[in-house]
Parts: sequence; structure tokens; C-alpha cells
Amino acid sequence: MHEEIHKIGAHAMATEFQIYVTGTNEAKAMAVASAALRDLEPLESELSRFKRNSDVSRLNHLHKGESTPIGVAALDCIQLAQDIHSATEGAFDITIGPLIAVLTNPDHSPRDPSREELSKAIDAIGINKIKLNHESLTATVLSDNLWLDLGGIGKGYALDQMALILRESGINNAMLDAGGSTLLAFGDGPDGNGWIGGLGEPDSPEIILKNNSLSGSGFSERGEHIIDPRKHCRVPMKKCNAWALAPYAALADALSTAFLAMTPEEIENLCGKHQEIEAILPSI
Repeated sequence: MHEEIHKIGAHAMATEFQIYVTGTNEAKAMAVASAALRDLEPLESELSRFKRNSDVSRLNHLHKGESTPIGVAALDCIQLAQDIHSATEGAFDITIGPLIAVLTNPDHSPRDPSREELSKAIDAIGINKIKLNHESLTATVLSDNLWLDLGGIGKGYALDQMALILRESGINNAMLDAGGSTLLAFGDGPDGNGWIGGLGEPDSPEIILKNNSLSGSGFSERGEHIIDPRKHCRVPMKKCNAWALAPYAALADALSTAFLAMTPEEIENLCGKHQEIEAILPSI
């Protein structure tokens, strides 16, 4: 038996979000999904570096030793990013904004910086240059020119938060999509066999999702735009994308980016240590 799927979407974080709900009537599905989508606006106002008074924007304007109050969402994202940075041995880093700035032109094409520009950017990055205080809900920057960018984790985090709202409102079977690059599903899907997750690329795998997330990163849309935080350079163009399967969307979102900068051996070791994580890397 195939249950009817109710769909609703919204534009936020420069992305199209979609929610697919089954196993309930249309009125409830639409009401609850709409409430979850409304949560995107306050999340974006905390997490986007492009919003003038967002938590991240305020952090990016602090000088060495200064602190600012931040909300739970920003605190969660930064803490998670620090944990993933450690787990990937530095391959995922939300502080590489200064590197992106000197290695990329305004039209996103590759840029070759001077040695001085590159050195200054390298000095400005480092996940250890932001200190969180979970009790006081504050963050302190430990260097000048810190530039946080949650773009590699924020959309996944938003999906996780929306899924919480859906579950708390009694929705037990849904799939959420952030721009076609990150999916999060829970429940048994419309036919009882899980949700079919594909990310639209020619070599994109079709994965059955049940209470987990699939995220993909690659070069097909923006070319050579991935930065390797450890080698301080652009990741060379590859013919294929990288996909990550993880228990929640923020983790899958971050790992799919990190996988592009990691060696196959590093990815294999990471997945070996964490059985709930899986990498899908089509052969080139």
C-alpha cells in the first residue's frame, strides 16, 4: 500500500527547502510542516554571516579577546563543527573564510593570491580561535580577523531542527530536503520500505533512507570551489561527487564537504571508527 505524500516548501538560506509527509491527513501535514518551515527564518537570522546582526555576523566583527552572547542554534553549530573538525583531523573547518576570500574571485572562479595575502589568511584561520561558554551562552574570539561561515553545516542543522518540530507534533513519517543536496528522513516511507533518496546528479546513488541523512558535495555547479583547510589550497576538480550517510543532517552535510578534501584512506578510517557513518565515493 502506497500512502499519499503531502508536499510543502519554502525558500530560505539561499536554498529551496521541501518537506514530504505521509501517514497523516493533509490538513495536519500542511499545518505542522508549515510550522517547521517558519523556523527557518529565526535560524537564518542567527546562523547566516550575511544577516547584519546575526550571531555569526557579530562574531565575525569581534576583535581578539572580545565576546558576544549567542543563541543555542549558533552554539550548537559551532560546537558540532569543532567536533567534526577533530574527527576529520581538520578537513572540515568553519573558519576558512579568509582562505576562501583570497583563493576565490567574486564570480567564484579560482584566484591566485600573493604570498603575503595567503600568509595573512592562514594566520587568521583556526577552529581553536573561538571559545564557547555553554553556561553563559557566549563565544569569545581568540584572534583578530576571525571569519566564521556555517554554510557547510547550517542547512543540515536546519533540517535537523525542522525534523524535531515535526516529530514533536506527531508526524512520524517524513523526508526533508535542503536544496537537493541534503536529505533527512524518518519513518518507513510511503510504502513501508523507507524513503528513496537521490540527489539529482548523473552518478548520484539512490539510497533507501530510514531515520538517517544523505548529503552530497561536488564540483558540478560551482566548479573548483572547495577549499582544503589543511593544505591551504583549492581541492582539485574531480569528476565525481562525494556523499555521506549519517544519523543526522548537520553531520552528513559537513562530512560530504570534508570527504572531498580527505584521502580515501582517511575516509575509510573515519567510517571504520564510526559505524553509523558511511561514505559513497563513485570511482573516477
